Amino acid sequence: MAARPFRGRAIRAPMAAICAALLLGACDLTRPPSRQCVLPGAALAQAGLASSGRDAGGATLAADPGPMVLDALRDRAAEAPARQPITFQVLSLSAGGQYGALGAGFLRGWAENPVNPRPDFDLVTGVSAGAFLAPAVFAGQGRDGALDIYDGLSEAEVFRRRPLPALLSAPSLSSVEPLEGLLRQQLDAQTIAAIAARHRDGARLLISAVNLDTTRQTVFDLGAIAASGLPLEHRRDCMAEAMLASGAIPGLFPPRAIDGALFADGGLREQVFLAAIEESRRRVAAETGREIRVEAVVVVNGALRPPVGPVADRLPDYIGRSVAILADEVLRDSIAETVAFAAARPDWTLRGIVSQATLERCGGAVPVGTFDPCVTSALFAEGRARGRAVPLDLLSAGELRALADAL
Repeated sequence: MAARPFRGRAIRAPMAAICAALLLGACDLTRPPSRQCVLPGAALAQAGLASSGRDAGGATLAADPGPMVLDALRDRAAEAPARQPITFQVLSLSAGGQYGALGAGFLRGWAENPVNPRPDFDLVTGVSAGAFLAPAVFAGQGRDGALDIYDGLSEAEVFRRRPLPALLSAPSLSSVEPLEGLLRQQLDAQTIAAIAARHRDGARLLISAVNLDTTRQTVFDLGAIAASGLPLEHRRDCMAEAMLASGAIPGLFPPRAIDGALFADGGLREQVFLAAIEESRRRVAAETGREIRVEAVVVVNGALRPPVGPVADRLPDYIGRSVAILADEVLRDSIAETVAFAAARPDWTLRGIVSQATLERCGGAVPVGTFDPCVTSALFAEGRARGRAVPLDLLSAGELRALADAL
């Protein structure tokens, strides 16, 4: 398989633009109040969050997804019929901003598919926009209504742009108070209870964010938080904070402080937890002497083609365009790496979905705006129709790679 050319210049250019824009507001900032989600001893293990206790060198300890995935695979093997191959089903939900509406619609439609209904996945992972979808999917089809908020989702329902004077002391161009309200509304008592029940049955719900202090990926086990002995409001707040951290787009949305560390968009690092899944698969196969196959579905919540045309001469638009270019590059490379990883392993099967909507009715094939209700409505409708389709409209690994390369 030919290697894709490294487009380092394409990455460096938007990064330089982001840095330059942020330097315009280089006043000292006060770190936001930290949400205390990690408790010592047994409560720490129950809560499932990474420990952020700082050592003398100021390092922050990052969670390792390996033990979490290993637990899920061992539970799956224990409940599988004896002497039969084991299938470990994985759902990976990528980053993608307003393109999360595609994933929301697809997962909603898949649950309604009359021939191939959506399975209860053994492992659900989410990054950024994918982290916002993951809890409703993991909780089960009875909680799918939470996905409908993406149908026509508008900018005003996600964030508020800060006035110019506030930017001098703000950690981001926008406030995400509307999104915070939506997430806490989604995480009602019934949804948290459903997530906790699935966690106790052995399934795992993992999302990731990047620790800005250490630059390392941190994994949050939302199922463990839901199943912990913490009070309901504490669990809801910690789950919402982890989700907001995973989706904290640098410069646009504020980073989140959790247990003394600062976290931002998980899309800056790994999109899926491939190495941890494969290592756990091999280990449990050796322990049990049984064949274990991984069936993975990747929902690509991205356009794979950044907006083109003149950018508006405003700071938010400069930063937004730069972030879009960078996100597109990261997402395409992630797809290529994911496909190559699965193709090299005979025990893996990979399928996925990418938007193929033209979106002309929303002003162009590649929308320039952020959370345009016309775009999110069109993407949700596309996804729902493809989820309901018979046969199920999923691309093969080869088709995914060809599409990413072609675009």
